[in-house]
Amino acid sequence: MRKTGVKILSAVLAAAMCLSGCAAQEQPAPEAGGESAPTPTPLVVEGSSTGQALADTYKADHIFSLNTVEGDSFNPYTATSSWNTLVAMLAFEPLVKTEGDFEAQPNLITSWETTDGLSWVFHVDTSRKFHDGGSMSPSDAVYTLEVARNPYQGRYARRFSHVTGAYAQDDSSFVVTLDRCNWRFYELLNIPCVELGTGYNNVPYGTGPYKFNSDLTALELDTNYPGARNIPLKKIYLKCYAEPETILQAFEDSLLDLVINNPTDMSSLGYSSSNLKKYVNTSNLHFLGYNAYSPIFAQPACRALMTYVIDRDTIISTSLQGAGEAATLPIHPASSLYPAAIARDLGYSQEKLEAALGAAGAMDADYDGVLELSGVRAELVFLVCSDSTAKVAAARQIANKLREVGFAVTMKEMDYESYVKALQDREYDLYYGEVRLCNDWDLSCLLEEGGDLNYGDIRDPNLTGCVQAFLSSDSANLQGNTQALCQYLAQTAPITAICFERTEVLYHRGVLSTINPTQENIFNDIQEWDVDLS
Repeated sequence: MRKTGVKILSAVLAAAMCLSGCAAQEQPAPEAGGESAPTPTPLVVEGSSTGQALADTYKADHIFSLNTVEGDSFNPYTATSSWNTLVAMLAFEPLVKTEGDFEAQPNLITSWETTDGLSWVFHVDTSRKFHDGGSMSPSDAVYTLEVARNPYQGRYARRFSHVTGAYAQDDSSFVVTLDRCNWRFYELLNIPCVELGTGYNNVPYGTGPYKFNSDLTALELDTNYPGARNIPLKKIYLKCYAEPETILQAFEDSLLDLVINNPTDMSSLGYSSSNLKKYVNTSNLHFLGYNAYSPIFAQPACRALMTYVIDRDTIISTSLQGAGEAATLPIHPASSLYPAAIARDLGYSQEKLEAALGAAGAMDADYDGVLELSGVRAELVFLVCSDSTAKVAAARQIANKLREVGFAVTMKEMDYESYVKALQDREYDLYYGEVRLCNDWDLSCLLEEGGDLNYGDIRDPNLTGCVQAFLSSDSANLQGNTQALCQYLAQTAPITAICFERTEVLYHRGVLSTINPTQENIFNDIQEWDVDLS
């Protein structure tokens, strides 16, 4: 039986640093290492079939199957496996949904309003049902928010650090209060909804199109789900392949029908080119960060010229194997807020680089092949995390370009723990980083004094003011304040954007078509899928 009642959110604890190499925790995944250190071999397995032609095997078992990890949770807040997290997308829906432009659309929350950006009222769709038959209520949404902002879960805690309370105000709406104005707070509610009281279960109750069967071997279509009759798959089977080689082989032999892959991750698998592939935009930003006390990068002009050093298109096509979307500012280019005119002026350019070096007072006064900038020898220590060979390769491309124009660069390719410690101790001039941003594009954790990811110790009240003005902008002022923030970022360059990651979704030719995956839901618009398992 469902529990009833209203949960009042407790005060949020300080956000833990807890960086992750896959950036799934909305934190930068720092990268670094030493030039003479051996480069780790990425886990890449070349696919091969069992000697049969693809046309003979692509509908091998005539059922639709996904991979899972035995023993891991199917809870979207506690699952540690990307496979189980993928499956959970079918059973749990977000409070608000987003498409490829990262902008929130009504879902379980149908509408919202605020008069000051501090106190929000959200209305929920009480006609929706959980998989145990209980109706969606404001209490479920408040409870979901409580689970999401639990600092021990980690995955969503930082985005809700400014929530001071939440409560159901009546049978169809709830209130959330903040201690900092954010007119785009609703963008943060693209979090999976779980039923009141079940949020710490291995298999909570959700409202998604599918529910788990009793022995967790399959997902079955929930007939209460809106539009269930239009969903082509009535049952999705769950298989368990543990080793990378067996996962790849099972997919190549059509025993698994859909997989996800991140080519920038050390566990990337070498799936066959005969499969269909769709890229999914993510909010995982790759960037260069700077030590504010570096003799070189303490100077804004030296940071600002770095954007012209980065050949983003080449980095994406080679080092990242196409799994990126070039960006010169830390807002995704697919977002309506991305200031394209400003961004275009910040792209890779030898001519602009030379002009910027001249403006920064760069010269080789002693003719030793190394520049001096304002009298300071241009010697740099560049950190990158060696856990990702793709990011190491990208960092090396940037380092080589810097060397070409007269910088003396020492690369330090370090394991994750050593990399994080070096960042914390500021034993570097610049670093290659990654962070998963939220859909409100809040940069506070990176750029504000005291931000838990502000490793370079940036202290710029004007920058803080620009970030706060951006977040506290109502619709009338949003575009103007976005432009002002991005102009200031271009001038002072506290970080330099490189690209946003893209995830690969792979599936079999002739089995699936018309898929429209998003970062939060690979199975987005599943009712539109064209499936042939015959």
